[in-house]
Amino acid sequence: MTSNTDENDYDDSKLQINLFATLRKRWEYVVFGTMLGVGLAALYFYTTVPLYQSDIEILVGQRSSELTNAGTISGANASGDAIQEDQLATHMRLITSRLLLAEAVKTNKLADFASFKKAAAKGVSAIDHIVENLGVYRGGEGTSRDAMVLRASFRDPSADDAAAILTAVFESYRRYVESHGEDSSQQAAKLIEEARATHETELSLADEDYRTFLQSVPALIDGDKVQDIHKERMTKLEIELNLVRNTLAEQKSRLEVINNFYSIQKPSESEKDKINFLALLSQKEVERLKLFLEMTSGETQSEAFQAEQPIRAEAARVNYNRLLELIQKQQALKDAFGASHPLVDAAKQEIEITKQFMEKNAPATAALSVRKLDPSEMLKTYTLLLRNDIAELEKRKTILLTDSETEHVAAKEVEVDFMRGTALRAKLNRAQARYDQVILRLQELNLSRSYAGFSTDLLANSEPATRAAWPKLPILAGLGLFLGFGLGVAMAIVADLLDKTFNSAEDIENVTGATIIAHVPRFVPKKIRSNGQPETKISPSLVSFHSPRSAEAEIYRVARTSLLISNRRGAVRTMMMTSPQPGDGKSTTISNLAISFARTGKKVLLIDADLRRPMIAKLFGIEGGPGLADILENNKGLSECVHNTEMPNLFVMPHGKSTSEPAELLESLRLSTLLTEAQGAYDLILVDAPPLLAVADPAIIAPIVDSVILTLRVNKNGRRPVEHAIKILSDIEIQPAAIVVNGVDKSAQKSYGYGTYSRNQYGYIGKYHSTYSAQETKAGVTDPNVLIGNSSMR
Repeated sequence: MTSNTDENDYDDSKLQINLFATLRKRWEYVVFGTMLGVGLAALYFYTTVPLYQSDIEILVGQRSSELTNAGTISGANASGDAIQEDQLATHMRLITSRLLLAEAVKTNKLADFASFKKAAAKGVSAIDHIVENLGVYRGGEGTSRDAMVLRASFRDPSADDAAAILTAVFESYRRYVESHGEDSSQQAAKLIEEARATHETELSLADEDYRTFLQSVPALIDGDKVQDIHKERMTKLEIELNLVRNTLAEQKSRLEVINNFYSIQKPSESEKDKINFLALLSQKEVERLKLFLEMTSGETQSEAFQAEQPIRAEAARVNYNRLLELIQKQQALKDAFGASHPLVDAAKQEIEITKQFMEKNAPATAALSVRKLDPSEMLKTYTLLLRNDIAELEKRKTILLTDSETEHVAAKEVEVDFMRGTALRAKLNRAQARYDQVILRLQELNLSRSYAGFSTDLLANSEPATRAAWPKLPILAGLGLFLGFGLGVAMAIVADLLDKTFNSAEDIENVTGATIIAHVPRFVPKKIRSNGQPETKISPSLVSFHSPRSAEAEIYRVARTSLLISNRRGAVRTMMMTSPQPGDGKSTTISNLAISFARTGKKVLLIDADLRRPMIAKLFGIEGGPGLADILENNKGLSECVHNTEMPNLFVMPHGKSTSEPAELLESLRLSTLLTEAQGAYDLILVDAPPLLAVADPAIIAPIVDSVILTLRVNKNGRRPVEHAIKILSDIEIQPAAIVVNGVDKSAQKSYGYGTYSRNQYGYIGKYHSTYSAQETKAGVTDPNVLIGNSSMR
């Protein structure tokens, strides 16, 4: 059997948290957290001493700007957002400075106020007390938020004290600004004049040197770039020189080829030599010779001849050109395909036809002779042209080299001048930077722009407040409600994460990857015994035998039906039942299922494969006898180890003799052979295996059976044992076919939702079952065969 559930998907499903389901299940935590938050907010509101807030607004204005504009900043920068922010930041720092606060405390005897005495009793100084309760903010409110206004506030348990303290702080700040305004202006003017005397002279000299340099340099300098005409000319000359060199090399190579040809082969008048001569010429060279021939022919022929036979002369010239092209074509085809190729032969025939046509249509006037160049003479003429071209190119090369060297020297001189100009420009920049740094230091001293020459006017006086600024009930209530709800949600999530039990039937199915086919409730065996057959040796816990019409037995029948449907689809003949831990009721569950299967008429064999803690023989009242261990040790056969039971069609194979090596016996091939042999004699074989977490026996048996059923007790097994058990099966590629939840009591129904599940899935458990059970008691039916008949009639 192979698991159909991917292990990674299984692990991911465990990590998912359904927040809505968690809050619905653990709503008590959310309610508790919310109520706690609201309660703490209310407690804080009624126990906190109220604080009253007094506010003032200060308009910060500049009395004179001529001084600051004279040497520190330009007129364009004398006002603006950046300057306003610097000014306001400086004044905010002045108001909260410890120096001015100490003067306010001393001048106005603030230490005698009640709040200051309480702070002193706690070890807090008067200045620290003011700092903790004093707030200073920039800008106004609404559309005037960018105004040159400072807002200051102070909180105190006494409204009158708050107004008095804030007034004292403002007065200390105002006196400081006014007393330092004049001295600061004079000091700023002196420093500014000194800066001008030193740095403006340096700037002027550096600027003059740079301007003189720019006038003396022939090149055009644009900032950090220079327009060097000599360098551009040198680049163009290099390009032209490379072109001349390439052309010269080509002409020399052509001349060398022709000279080599002459050195190897002596010229003759044969047609073959003529063709070889012409083959040395390219199409471009032929065109050039044709032009040369035309010019030469035009000088030797008379006007009378041209006037007398213009048409035939033109035709002869065209035919001659055609002959040259055919000869070149023949040579190219010969080089490409060989001398014997059909295309070469066709070209030869075409040449012969052209020659015959030229001879037949030659000009009739023999008195006049036309000057023609044969191939050898053409080649000599072309050689002469090549020599003239080479001489001209050599001359051009020499001139270009001379011009390039001249421009190179001039470009180097421009580069040296540019480097000298760069040094002068750097000197000018350094002088400018030093000047700017001095101005920046003047600004940082706050002598010219921070508070010197500023006025401080009150727009709103500090007045005693009529209502407490803090605490405010709506704010505390909203904050407590929000934080309490968040605390409740966090507590619910933490509780859900720490909860190692199963939350619902769906939770079990998600973890195991199998469907729950039955929820077996906890029942009292003594009560079932009293309503069943007292004389039988079968254990009262086998409710399917003692009380087949009971609600518990009906649950086993529902599980049996689910397994029968599944078995039909998968052709299952052997099923193993195991559990995560001991005490999960697997032996009782598989025994009840075996009885339910036997009631359908199937021939069922129940094998007790728990060789360590066997229970099947005790449940069915079988005393000793050979069993599974005897077969595995090859001491007994199948028929010798199978025992009849009081339930028709149900046969039991107990554990057999005691053994000290149960795992080794189960690993033998005899167990697989036994199951195969048993399938020939029985319709269904059920195997009771040990718990998965206790021993390795179930992992040995599971691969050789058709189906594995897992039973677990919800009020005993947490999530981790079940996950570990599923991991053991997954390691051997086994997926449980079904789950039976055992021992469900009222508390489990409440915790895991089994009560609702039972009512919805087994609707006949209730009033219908009470009537059904009463008829059985009244009839006094005790024969199991009669019970089978009644069951089938349903």
